[in-house]
Amino acid sequence: MELSKKVYEMRKAQGLSQEQLAEKLGVSRQSVSKWEAGESMPELERVVEMSKIFNVSTDYLLKESEVDELTVRTEILEKQQQALLTETEKAKRKRYRIMSCASIYLFAFAMIIVFRFALFDLPIHILPGITGYVLILVIAMAIAIAVNVHHEKKER
Repeated sequence: MELSKKVYEMRKAQGLSQEQLAEKLGVSRQSVSKWEAGESMPELERVVEMSKIFNVSTDYLLKESEVDELTVRTEILEKQQQALLTETEKAKRKRYRIMSCASIYLFAFAMIIVFRFALFDLPIHILPGITGYVLILVIAMAIAIAVNVHHEKKER
């Protein structure tokens, strides 16, 4: 594969626009466009900088080799797979935290219902008033916050 195709494919794999790559290299967007079109070649120091940005050797950029191409493509796919796994894990942890908080609040509301309706035959002064209900909800909120803080510390 030629340098022009390598620059194009690796720029795309990194999710960079021509303008972003040009900014990192200290050149114009038109220069990157010409390199990718095969109309011109980058200076040696730009090739060295690109090798750092794309995390490949200068040999890979300058020489044509099928093995290097497959290696780089494999690495790119592995990075994308790792990013997907990370996002999936984040989503899974978020769902767990939401469900645990919802469970805590449902339990608190169940306690309020029990106090309010199941104990209706007790004298009125034993039943919790509005402050009792608020207290139950505040305790539930404190437990939910503690659970989330615990999980957040565990994730780090």
